[in-house]
Amino acid sequence: MIKIAIDTGGTFTDYTAAGTLQSSQYKTIVVKNPTHHENPAQGIIAGLGKMAAAWHTNLRTLLAETDQIIHGTTLALNALLEKKGAVTALFTTEGFRDALEIRRSQLENQWDLRADMPEVLVPRRLRLGITQRMDYQGKIIRELDESAVRKACAKCRTYGVQSIAVCYLFSFLNPEHEKRTAEIIKEELPAVFVTLSSEVAPKVREYERTSTTVLNAYLTPVLADYLKVVKQELAVYGWQKPIHVMMNSGGLSDTDVLSGYAVKTLLSGPAGGACGSLALGKIMNNPYTVLADMGGTSFDVFVAGDDHRLLPQSEIAGYPLTIPTVDITSIGAGGGSIARVDESGRILVGPDSAGSVPGPACYGLGGTEPTVTDALVALGLINAETFLGGSLRLDKRLAEEAIRVNVAEPLNVTTIEGATIIYRIAAEMMADAVRLVTVQKGHDPRKYALIGAGGAFPLFAANMMTALHMKEVLLPFTGPVFCAWGMLGGARRSDFTQSFFMEKEQWDPAKINAVITWMQEEGQRELGRLGVPESEQEFSLTLEMRYIGQHHEISVPWQGAFSPDSQDVLEEAFHQTHLNKYEYAEKDKDWEIINIHLACSERNRENNTFPFTQSNIPIAKARVAGEPFGLAGEISVPLSHAGNLTGEFVSDGIRRITGPALIDFGYTTVLIPVGYEGKVTYPGVLTLTKG
Repeated sequence: MIKIAIDTGGTFTDYTAAGTLQSSQYKTIVVKNPTHHENPAQGIIAGLGKMAAAWHTNLRTLLAETDQIIHGTTLALNALLEKKGAVTALFTTEGFRDALEIRRSQLENQWDLRADMPEVLVPRRLRLGITQRMDYQGKIIRELDESAVRKACAKCRTYGVQSIAVCYLFSFLNPEHEKRTAEIIKEELPAVFVTLSSEVAPKVREYERTSTTVLNAYLTPVLADYLKVVKQELAVYGWQKPIHVMMNSGGLSDTDVLSGYAVKTLLSGPAGGACGSLALGKIMNNPYTVLADMGGTSFDVFVAGDDHRLLPQSEIAGYPLTIPTVDITSIGAGGGSIARVDESGRILVGPDSAGSVPGPACYGLGGTEPTVTDALVALGLINAETFLGGSLRLDKRLAEEAIRVNVAEPLNVTTIEGATIIYRIAAEMMADAVRLVTVQKGHDPRKYALIGAGGAFPLFAANMMTALHMKEVLLPFTGPVFCAWGMLGGARRSDFTQSFFMEKEQWDPAKINAVITWMQEEGQRELGRLGVPESEQEFSLTLEMRYIGQHHEISVPWQGAFSPDSQDVLEEAFHQTHLNKYEYAEKDKDWEIINIHLACSERNRENNTFPFTQSNIPIAKARVAGEPFGLAGEISVPLSHAGNLTGEFVSDGIRRITGPALIDFGYTTVLIPVGYEGKVTYPGVLTLTKG
């Protein structure tokens, strides 16, 4: 049987597949096509059609032989960034409707009082106070005014509301009022989507919980409609099995669940890259890796090492998100990032992107602004005839013209010098992003291997390695579709988080065990529904703890049940975790538990590298700008094909290519500067080191 993964990005959609078709030989397939922004589902069908053709069959036969389809999508994230979500209302405790706009007192730059804040997703007229109240223990001190709920529903009907977020004070301790409110809304507005904070984010901190619930209400109708269309399009070709979707946590759930929780898919695509980074590190027997994924729109970084637990709280586009999320840093430095010169004569690259339509100027689709891709074409680093596996021919003349008009002439330099400046700035922006998640967080980049992923990053990888003093670059054949490849090893998963307050002096192991038992039973049921047998289920417990009086908590892993004697062990584990994270521990201070998080998942699934496709394409010569290779002027370098890396190895078991050289991987090109060499140290993985 076959397993297929699909990663829909802002510019391209990537596809990977592995398996056997009708008892034939085991095969791996990689496909890439432009994202269809008007109808992404139709774009997916077109890409799957290309995959079927690569298997020498039709799409209906391919899907009949497919056991699992895994999907990652940026649809929810794009809807948030472009503010194209549903018309949303917020029902909240009377007197607290402005909490969403007041936010926290902290500013990213505390001295900039004019800093732009993210747009409030619910206008004040649709932030509606409801008479009800719970106390800090979850006890009802004011009954729910059902007439107020019905009156609020009438107002929503007037304003054409499509989705309602319900977030009452302390509902994470007692969801009774939220659940009754949802029942009334369904009676009054049966077509409106309803989401409850007690189900999306049952955790302390009012603003963060409200933000997460509103995000879910704002985005879920958009995602649900999309997933429905995808299922319908695939059903035309006979697909009736579940479609699994990658979540922020790096785990998989199905469309039935995620059609109600779009907020869990905001980092759906990049999370697949994190899974791939961990898998490749395991394959290469190197747990210390930094994934650098340069797509068409953004540059994503993920660090894997001794500690790569999920973030219990993060921020997406300025909005707090209080659900488990992989720790990924993104900047606007993709292949489609636009370069421009401002009024002061400073050249800027990104964050604006040309996308796939009109795309970079070299696409010939009407784009006139120069991008990173245009610079790479002008420098000769991208072959205009073989871009995107030969499916899209680029126009080098248009790339040079866009750079000349918008960059070179304003700076009074040549076109090639302008392209080189764009290349340098993009490289330095990406190096800064890697420094942000390594050096500035206490990680020494010299002990990490850099994983080069995305369609453009292998052209920057070696120079990035030098700038960051890293030991090597790992360039898998699946690098251009790395997130889709990572998804092939994804495990079905469900996360449960619950606020649970217990200070050291209130230690009660039976009370903790009761909550954990309930969470585990819920997890077993959900994994069973997803088709994971009990023998393949595993559970990972984390306590979110802090010193009493501290503002933020840290995650402390724990195994097994609690006993009266566990208190001392837990205390030592907390102090040690705090020491590891912040370089100090206050052992004379008391502590408290704030939240309990239980990750319920399928046991880790293996993922295999895709071997280089063997070919007999002869080595050619390419005329390129010398600076990216560490040389001056225009130079001629050998251009090899990935297929040249297969076959018999040289005497020491390793095939080598020394710089300066280019290697065509089909959907990307690898640049090897002078003084570097590429070695195939594992099937399907090229390792770059200094010679």
